[in-house]
Amino acid sequence: MSRPVYILVALLLCAFALDAAERRSPSVHVVKRGDTLSEIAARYRVSQKQIKRWNKLRSSRIYAGQKLKVGSPARSSDWYRVRRGDTLSKIARQFSIPVYKLKAINRLDGDVIHVGQKLRLKSAAPARSVSADDHDEEPREYTVRRGDTLSKIALRFDVGLGFLRQLNKLKSDLIRPGQKLRLRASRLEEAVHVVKEGETLTEIARRYRVSVSQLQSLNALVGDRILIGQKLRLKDAASTVHIVERGDALWEIARAYGVSVYRLKILNGLRSNRIYPGQEIKLYPDGKLEPSTASAGPRLATYVVQRGDYLGQIARLHQMSVAEITRINKLKKNAVIHPGDRLKVRPMRWVELSEINWDDLQIHRADMPKIALGNGPYYFSRPRKTRQPNKKSYEGHPSSPRQTYRQAARLWREFERKVGNMGRLSSRLEGWHIVLDPGHGGLDPGALVSARDGNGNKLYVVEDEYVFDIALRVYVLTRLHGAQVTMTLLSPNHLIRQSEPPTQTFVHEKNEVYNSAAYNQTNKLSAWPRGSNLSTRVRIARQAFAKAPKGRRIFLSFHADVEPKAPEAPLVLYYKNSKSGRVDRVSRQFARSLLPALGAGARFRGQNLGVLRNNPADVKVLIEIRNMAYRDHVWALRFEDLRHRDAEKVVRGLLDHAARATLRAGY
Repeated sequence: MSRPVYILVALLLCAFALDAAERRSPSVHVVKRGDTLSEIAARYRVSQKQIKRWNKLRSSRIYAGQKLKVGSPARSSDWYRVRRGDTLSKIARQFSIPVYKLKAINRLDGDVIHVGQKLRLKSAAPARSVSADDHDEEPREYTVRRGDTLSKIALRFDVGLGFLRQLNKLKSDLIRPGQKLRLRASRLEEAVHVVKEGETLTEIARRYRVSVSQLQSLNALVGDRILIGQKLRLKDAASTVHIVERGDALWEIARAYGVSVYRLKILNGLRSNRIYPGQEIKLYPDGKLEPSTASAGPRLATYVVQRGDYLGQIARLHQMSVAEITRINKLKKNAVIHPGDRLKVRPMRWVELSEINWDDLQIHRADMPKIALGNGPYYFSRPRKTRQPNKKSYEGHPSSPRQTYRQAARLWREFERKVGNMGRLSSRLEGWHIVLDPGHGGLDPGALVSARDGNGNKLYVVEDEYVFDIALRVYVLTRLHGAQVTMTLLSPNHLIRQSEPPTQTFVHEKNEVYNSAAYNQTNKLSAWPRGSNLSTRVRIARQAFAKAPKGRRIFLSFHADVEPKAPEAPLVLYYKNSKSGRVDRVSRQFARSLLPALGAGARFRGQNLGVLRNNPADVKVLIEIRNMAYRDHVWALRFEDLRHRDAEKVVRGLLDHAARATLRAGY
């Protein structure tokens, strides 16, 4: 065959192939941030030229949210060969596979890949816009593959080696292909149960496979009477072991027992700081006391009984059973305690406020009269009621947003001066700019939930009042670590408040204002914070970040919603557009990085949230610090000590984030 004939045949074949490709019914791809035309073409096994022709594009420029006609998804190969410039996350995004699944399929222990390496894509989903939430769910079970070891599986799924053995009742590290391993404990294996409406002691005992007498003994119950919201211990722990509850963080446990995080990780086969509900954390080698502590016994703290305390509440605060606290203190059954009594307790440092004299932040000025109350202090004025009486009650807002702002600003300036005079805890947040946004406020109370105290009496908790208190504590701590911090809301009559006793709940006052003189100059009713003007919070953030260095701007919004479908633990939300599927990936990674500091059971997910949309911060998240759909969370919000614990968790997460950023920058 002559050369011209070869050329003619080749041209005809090319034309046929192009015509066949053009005749295919094209799929639609929604462009995500970070996509390039070349990546999309490779993913769908078509040329860039074809995509341009189908979509009448004059250049290779594309934008997030744009809908592109593309060919049918590539299905001809289960493999991908790594190219120069590829990363594991880039490949995972290209083929819509979660990174952890890509690692599992290829038995990778880390993120390192090499040019020319072949990666299996057998479990790849058809090319489509995959919800970011698909990637947020962590697997609860794994089937062992050939070549797996228990330590590799522990590393891959961020689970402690000791916890893997505990969950799967393994006497050794020997595993076999095809064996199914559990990666998380079930609710039935956790250490506590919070009583729900309609439950009986017999039903609870049957569910957790313990006897009624065991429950009665562990919780010092007389008879079968239990209360809605009561927290029941399900098992006792040796003094050398800490059973992880929801919200416990490894750094907290280490601080409580006077050991290092590194020590606990070595003892428990942990490769990271993540721990999980139901996990048993050894505090000493082989569950025994170290020689240096054997004579003194396990580390204990002293708790001084306050007015209104009862034994169950004290045990609950220190994550002990009533049986344990009774045994340690050699108390008789049904013993009566009195204010001033000193009890030995587990040394849970989160019920001891930070080593700061918080009384130094109280204001003592004749022109700012202080009003001392159990749920105060207040300044200038106080709510008419001493506690929230019901779900509908509220104290009406003042008549003038402008005047209210001026008073709030005066109070805030004095508070800022007090914080500035306290010195420093560290300089670890030096150069960082943080905007703190207490959720709701003004005309919007957020969630308003009923609960019961230890005597079964009804009480009510107002979301915006409590998250404002938590945000103020985060403000103080971040300032003391060197950050520049801005609040989006201010109160005209209170700052950090106490809860003495916790039954004296905060009252819903509709008097918070936006922290902006210009915004409040209108003096209109519409100036009060409410659900329909969330963009004002973003504008305040934009102004606060105007001169802040890029890469060091953080926005945190605090909430404690009522969401029965959300987890019974802190939930961190990052921005995800519900229509285009576009995800703020940097904030998503930040949200994930906060989980170890927030504690066991903490979760994250994407959501279309107005306060995060168009927000100028480098990383921005909304933290549901508590979920008041769960009685235990309503109970916890009422205690100043536990609100402070919540604040310290957030600050610990920020400190960890800053440390990682410093390492990446090579400082």
